[in-house]
Amino acid sequence: MVKLLFFALVGSAALFNSAISFGQAMETVRVGIPSPSLSVLALRTAQVKNLFREEGLDVSLIQLATNVTITALTTKEVDYATASVAAMRSAISGLPIRTVMFVVRRPLHVLVARPEINSVQDLRGKIVSIGAYNDLTDFVLRAILARHNLDREKDIKNLVISGSGSRLTALLTGTIDGAILPPPFNVEAEKKGFKRLASGADVYEGGITGLSTHTDKLRDNPDQIRKMIRALLKGHSFLKTNKAESVRLISDWLKMDSSVAGASYDMYLNALSDDGLVSDRALMLDIARTREAMKIKDEVPLSRVVDFSLVKEISGRPSNR
Repeated sequence: MVKLLFFALVGSAALFNSAISFGQAMETVRVGIPSPSLSVLALRTAQVKNLFREEGLDVSLIQLATNVTITALTTKEVDYATASVAAMRSAISGLPIRTVMFVVRRPLHVLVARPEINSVQDLRGKIVSIGAYNDLTDFVLRAILARHNLDREKDIKNLVISGSGSRLTALLTGTIDGAILPPPFNVEAEKKGFKRLASGADVYEGGITGLSTHTDKLRDNPDQIRKMIRALLKGHSFLKTNKAESVRLISDWLKMDSSVAGASYDMYLNALSDDGLVSDRALMLDIARTREAMKIKDEVPLSRVVDFSLVKEISGRPSNR
């Protein structure tokens, strides 16, 4: 059994600790998240604005290491996971996991470089850092370099530094020339004069952050999944139409300066999946990259990885998308 470490969230959601609210019994739901971050902002918004509770759900966000989350999902100790890249990889390897919607379909990461570097082409022969080989930071860097006719293996020097904060420190101290960074780390670097050379959202689409669950949940409790999807889509709508309040939410939750929160908000909207979907083409590319990294020769159908039937039903999208 996996011992879950609960992440205590503060805000208006903390005022509702009973199992009954709005005159109805609440259905308890546990969602594993890697960490409090911009990528799970829609879930935090749905929690704080009581959008889950309007659907009759008492949702806890539980901070777990990604590998622990996947284990907890397969053993049903959590109901959902947001780490879609890991969930998709697990589904490809044969675990009974499906992603039922996406919250973010474009990466928040950007390529930031030292102040004297003016273009992606200027990185030729320079040291650029990613978080790990074959992870999202690697895929984003490859896509950015390819857009500028550069190759990661041939044209730059690669340095793996795990942790966005550590990559930011290496960049600020001159250990590296460039790095793939998500907000708020890229915003902090840019405020110090470092240059954003390219945005991952402009060159890459895929399954970034979503809602993944056990296949048994799809079979046995699809109504709960519908409620989760509806609440998150309402969260998307709120975020898009209430910038000032959304920026305050980001600033309070993630302890960011308001100017950093505002810049992060703009990047988040650019990465958001309005309808909870990612194109089949982009997902098949994700699957192909994962198969290559895992050395899987057999074809993997999209149906082994995602099940969009409920989000399409709710959003009114055609089922053949």
